[in-house]
Amino acid sequence: MKIMFVGSEATPFVKTGGLADVLGSLPLEIAKTHHQVTLVLPAHKAIKRAYKHQTEFKGSFTIPIHTKDEYVGVLYLKHENIDIYLIDNEYYFGYREHIYGDYDDGERYGFFNQAVLAMLNHLKLYPDLLHLNDWQTGLIPYYLKTEYHSDVLYQSIKTVFTIHNIAYQGVFSKALLPYLNLLDDHRLMFDDQINFLKTALVTADKITTVSHTYAEELMYDYYGFGMSGILKERRRDLVGIMNGLDNTVFNPKTDQAIEKQYGVYNYLQGKKINKEALKNIFHLAPSNKPLVGMVSRLTEAKGFPLVERMIEAHLKQKRCQFVLLGSGDRDIEAFFNHLKQKYPEDVGVYFGYSDALARQIYAGADFFLMPSRFEPCGLAQLISMRYGTVPIVRETGGLKDSVLPYNKYTHDGTGFSFYTYTTDALDTVFSSALALYKNKKVFNTMIRRIMNEDFGWDKSAQRYIKIYNLLVEAK
Repeated sequence: MKIMFVGSEATPFVKTGGLADVLGSLPLEIAKTHHQVTLVLPAHKAIKRAYKHQTEFKGSFTIPIHTKDEYVGVLYLKHENIDIYLIDNEYYFGYREHIYGDYDDGERYGFFNQAVLAMLNHLKLYPDLLHLNDWQTGLIPYYLKTEYHSDVLYQSIKTVFTIHNIAYQGVFSKALLPYLNLLDDHRLMFDDQINFLKTALVTADKITTVSHTYAEELMYDYYGFGMSGILKERRRDLVGIMNGLDNTVFNPKTDQAIEKQYGVYNYLQGKKINKEALKNIFHLAPSNKPLVGMVSRLTEAKGFPLVERMIEAHLKQKRCQFVLLGSGDRDIEAFFNHLKQKYPEDVGVYFGYSDALARQIYAGADFFLMPSRFEPCGLAQLISMRYGTVPIVRETGGLKDSVLPYNKYTHDGTGFSFYTYTTDALDTVFSSALALYKNKKVFNTMIRRIMNEDFGWDKSAQRYIKIYNLLVEAK
């Protein structure tokens, strides 16, 4: 089977979020099953600069964009077992510093969608299936069903569209229609605006999202961001598949970014050394108290309003120490900066991002706090467990699917969780976690248990292959 993944970012080429991690891992896992896998990305400035001497020019052509013909170059490089094709256009991607956030994102990614489909004919690459990802690829299934519907070379191509976060939908003014070479069509519109994601939801052959619980949550208005009605209509075509974790990238046995490498056999020593190193980085006082870590974007959706109302009481009573790595909302930054000044021996903050520091937090903290209001899948809780750091999460999306709540009677579980999005609910489970820390026998058993959890991509890949086969065989 010939499977082509299309998206806007992928590791190791360019990354802003979890989408890049998926497109950096899932195609490789699918390729292990002897399917022919390709990946198409925009030729972002960062990619062209970093892989300048590894790319091969495969040809060029033009496509009409409103009143002009736009250049499309196709660059190629090989990454492990994957053929990577880069859609090159200096104006839309090559000189831009950011891959999102420009005033003409709708035109840029509308161009990308059209260029991908035109490239198939130019290079005679006709996949059995296109696996599309997030709003930046949302028009492709629509173009297939309209502009290409009578082209016999395209008619058998099936589409799978994955929602990585439904909050990001690609919403633009109707004035963009001429730049997309499209006429007004209800399938393109939502609230009288062009909506790339909505377009995919009504035209893709199959819809997936990144955890089973998130797929269920999307049927409710609270989580659906306006799309719950459409998804209810297509519930038979919606499947939740939990994202995996690249166990080679995130492995405490081999991770050179942490102070001491360790595994299940020597985790007590490894966690102790990494905890001391983490405390030294943040200049925290020597202490036997549990150390709670967070690595997160600083946004309301990540549960920070609950943390702000809860954490100081525990610090004041000397129950724990706390470290935070992240950036985002300035008010949230100001709160934790003030907390650091007030409790300098027990609070450490770093505003920004450092992969090395993030890994040290995963390795050195005792607990990992992730009380998200919604979380499609979540990667941080999977990494924390891989490094033997017990997660404290809210029961939503992938957090619910990946963390089994601790049972105080049987001592089963892989972390602590709460359902109701309230400060009291978080405080209760947070206190339970700190109390368990004192019972070293049970706590250490939990560490061993979570380090033996397997969140690798192989199981998820098999579920995707099953979907691909069902679609392709139904031709």
